[in-house]
Amino acid sequence: MSRSLYIYAACALAITFSAAALRQRQKRRLPPGPPRKFIVGNLRDVPKAPEEWKGYAALGKRYGPVTYLRVLTQDIIILNTMKSARDLIERRIYSDRPQMTMVKDLVGFSWLLSLMPYGAAWRQHRRAIHQYLNERAEKRWWGVHEELNAQFLKHLMDFPDDWWELTHRLSAANVMRVTFGRNIPLKDDPWVLLSDIAVDVLATLASTGAYLVDLVPALKYLPDWFPGAQFKRDAKAWREIQLRSKEVPFRSIVNDMADGTAPPSIAKWLIESRLHDEEVVKNTVGVIYIGGVDTTVSALRGFVHAMVLNPQSQRAAQEEIARVIPASRLPTLEDRVNLPYVEALVRETMRQYPAVPLGVPHRVMDDDEYEGMHIPKGATVLVNIWAILQDETTYPSPELFQPERYLKNGELDMDVPDPRRAHFGFGRRMCPGRHLADAELWLLAATMLCCFHITPVVDEVGNDVLPSSVLSSGIIR
Repeated sequence: MSRSLYIYAACALAITFSAAALRQRQKRRLPPGPPRKFIVGNLRDVPKAPEEWKGYAALGKRYGPVTYLRVLTQDIIILNTMKSARDLIERRIYSDRPQMTMVKDLVGFSWLLSLMPYGAAWRQHRRAIHQYLNERAEKRWWGVHEELNAQFLKHLMDFPDDWWELTHRLSAANVMRVTFGRNIPLKDDPWVLLSDIAVDVLATLASTGAYLVDLVPALKYLPDWFPGAQFKRDAKAWREIQLRSKEVPFRSIVNDMADGTAPPSIAKWLIESRLHDEEVVKNTVGVIYIGGVDTTVSALRGFVHAMVLNPQSQRAAQEEIARVIPASRLPTLEDRVNLPYVEALVRETMRQYPAVPLGVPHRVMDDDEYEGMHIPKGATVLVNIWAILQDETTYPSPELFQPERYLKNGELDMDVPDPRRAHFGFGRRMCPGRHLADAELWLLAATMLCCFHITPVVDEVGNDVLPSSVLSSGIIR
């Protein structure tokens, strides 16, 4: 029998098993959701980009905070509230990741911590990262953040129209210094360019259901020349990018260490510790290198966007900085506890501009029951972080940018939930670099507000041109 016949037979079996599974599920009380069609299920109900998280939130308002979709052979659970996310995701059986055939099997990004299945390998990699990026360890990088931030402010003063590229460079400079001890030029650093290409590939790949092969994994056995197998040809090209993004920086650091020229960095310390084999070290620094730039720069740009649209919040923060910080110096991370309005403004930025609006999909490792609903083993679980942070029961008038919601009598109100609890994910899969990203964002906000007035561009007749408020799609924006 030819390989193509095997594939067709596998698809037929998948349809048969899907029908049988559907009958079995009908005997149990699944979470509510839209009516399902034969074979394709809710394929047409899956929200499309841009801003698909708003579509999932609309499903939640119609069917409830825990919503169920069946797409071909895949069960999908959407969580749209903080309560459902904390009740479920913070439990161990929700700590796994879906197979994601395209991005992991075909392109080869299975080494990314955020995509690894829950188990011993994931725990080993997590420990390797955590020891250098936990809250206490992150403070050792405060001096680096402040040095690079000062460079950013100087470049911004010289080239204010280049703020978009400069925020990217600031984020990249922090990641490169922390991970590899590397100083990067103002433009066209080859490692940054390689990282950017890898991130673009991931953004294309990682949206749930972006490729049919993720829903019908047997399609990965199609030959490259087969009609409709363009995804196989794409995967081959992208796999080369994936390999280079991990290998090139690591080999350079190994060579620098052999020459005795490697500066202090996480990569150097991991290699010197001899606690992990080469592949774990390579994966760990690759995770920080690939995952650390784009998600942080999303928050930095979100802050600038918020200030353009909310000049009254900008003025209030500037007035607080002028009262507290001497005119002879810039704010530092040590000043954070003394600037409650700036802190509130940063929190509101994280609420309005989540870096990963739909989070990274989770997978249920065992059958579960929740509030009388059956959660089937193997289901993909999407945590709608955007919807959680727009919940009007937690944040009244959520569409408004209001730092004051976190304040009471001029101090932070501890009764208002900190949006960082959702912004960086939930449970064991919470972002390991959250302390670094949080410090970068606060420092940029405080120092930019100290040095600049952030205003919209104007057109040729002098009218303000307000930026678009549409967020882009993918696991990494």
